[in-house]
Amino acid sequence: MRLAYFTDSYLPQRDGVVTTILNSRRELEEEGHEVYIFAAGSGKEKKQNRDAHVFYHASAPFRPYPDYRVALFPFLSERTVRRLKIDIIHTHGMASMGLAALATSVRLHLPLVGTFHTMVPDATHYISKSQTVGRIGKNLAWRYLKWYYGKCDSVIAPSRWVAKILEEKGIGNVHVVHPGIDVEKFSPRVSGREFRKKHRLGDAPVVLHVGRVAFEKNLEVLIKSAIFVLEEMPDCKFVIAGRGPAEKAYKEMVRKEGMERAFVFTGFVPDEELPQVYAAADVMAFPSTFETLGIVALEAMACGVPVACADHEPLKEMVEEGRNGAIFDPEQPEECADAIVRVYKRRRRLASAARKTAQKYDLRKCADNLMDVYRGTLYNKTNSTRRGNRWLFR
Repeated sequence: MRLAYFTDSYLPQRDGVVTTILNSRRELEEEGHEVYIFAAGSGKEKKQNRDAHVFYHASAPFRPYPDYRVALFPFLSERTVRRLKIDIIHTHGMASMGLAALATSVRLHLPLVGTFHTMVPDATHYISKSQTVGRIGKNLAWRYLKWYYGKCDSVIAPSRWVAKILEEKGIGNVHVVHPGIDVEKFSPRVSGREFRKKHRLGDAPVVLHVGRVAFEKNLEVLIKSAIFVLEEMPDCKFVIAGRGPAEKAYKEMVRKEGMERAFVFTGFVPDEELPQVYAAADVMAFPSTFETLGIVALEAMACGVPVACADHEPLKEMVEEGRNGAIFDPEQPEECADAIVRVYKRRRRLASAARKTAQKYDLRKCADNLMDVYRGTLYNKTNSTRRGNRWLFR
């Protein structure tokens, strides 16, 4: 099968969407399928690209979040899709590249699959800090998402919670397909010794957070919780691995709290080093309620690192209190601290169950589920003319 993935974010940017695309592409290509990537990119990325299966489109940075880019002429991709004789278009975004995916699917009469990766309506703070503007923006965002995903022949939700919300919003034909993780790459066999040495962590207890350093990740709760954790574990170190638009603000918060010695901000971590980062940790802390699943939590669990996570439905599909981690109120730093301490004290007992949970999300199994959606979508599209003449706007 020949697949065209349209995405608003791709390498060299790294986030959950990019990780999902890379993992899916690798697994599908190993099974003999062809995956082509159509992405927003800079002139430099376009010039330096040596991957014949990747097509970068000229773009401009999204000012509120410069790491993201908005493609300027994405509709030119239609000619390439036609030339490659694509069978299915899979959209991983709903901005400019997402609109190009939709337009191309309509003009070429190709099936369109769309994954709902991000709870965009909860990110209106990038547009305005006004609560009124945020409320209006959230309503408008849902109206747009209902229209956009209503044009897809199949919609993929990364968790049961997301599927339920989409159905409640009137978006149909939803399939739950977990992104999946590489349980061989992320494994308890990996050593974190070099990472600890590099960042001078010694034998101290390490509480880890991996991901974009952004305000929606709720890291202020983790920072405030550190005060209480340090009362129980005075030598504890908090490692924030990743970069993002809130990095400067969070570093300033740590400074004001007088906890600079307890925190380590690593900045960007190359993908090949991530297993060592997880392996160096005793507890994975996850205070965000923005997630649609939480890939980094699964990667940590695959390494045998139990998770202290926010009381948020997608995370609770993976994390069970007292079995493979702990759950806390994401608005209460003291509860966050209690959960971290509970997990640390029971980490060896929780590690095995954490690993077993992660194995349920093995990348190969998830890729098989994804192919089932592709085959079903292609079959329904081929054997039905009901939506054959749908218009882009109606």
